Amino acid sequence: MKLIKNMKYTLLSIALCVFSINAMADIYKYHADVKGMVCAYCAYSVSKNIKKIQGVHTDSVDVDLKDGKLDFISDESVAETTLSELFSTSGFSISNLTVTRIPEEKQQPEEKAGLDVLISISQLSQYNEVIEAIGNLAASSSARLIIEAPAAQEESLLKPLLMGRQQVVKIHFIPGTSDKVRLKLFSPPSKSNGG
Repeated sequence: MKLIKNMKYTLLSIALCVFSINAMADIYKYHADVKGMVCAYCAYSVSKNIKKIQGVHTDSVDVDLKDGKLDFISDESVAETTLSELFSTSGFSISNLTVTRIPEEKQQPEEKAGLDVLISISQLSQYNEVIEAIGNLAASSSARLIIEAPAAQEESLLKPLLMGRQQVVKIHFIPGTSDKVRLKLFSPPSKSNGG
């Protein structure tokens, strides 16, 4: 009995150490120049592939079409060759990649959506103008838009928001199983003295 009790304390101690190490882990901020992109749909397509890389914070991926820049944050180191291959297979290239290690104490707290809209799939066509207005808001600023919807709705929701735009719309699509579409608009990050 005493052996089992000691094992519980040992396992608990190990778990606490592992979680506290992960909680204090540094993150990596990536920045690069992007060449060859001309439309918002291209930027979305590449962003979607970057978000699949292990450790990448999906909400941090920003492919700026206008300025030809890439920025994202990852919990893990991402090899330059991984990024170069991802861009070259899409017909684009990156250069001047910089990686900055951000200590745990300088990391930002999680933000809340400024706008959170939930629409039933059966009523989606009635809200086309609302969805377009939210897309225009996201495109006219550096706000981020997160769309949670059934995977089958991805193309029908994103094409009208992205096709033919010269402005980048920072969109992250999260496939779900609900019969609802959720649109969450996050304000642009505020400029602070720390970075």
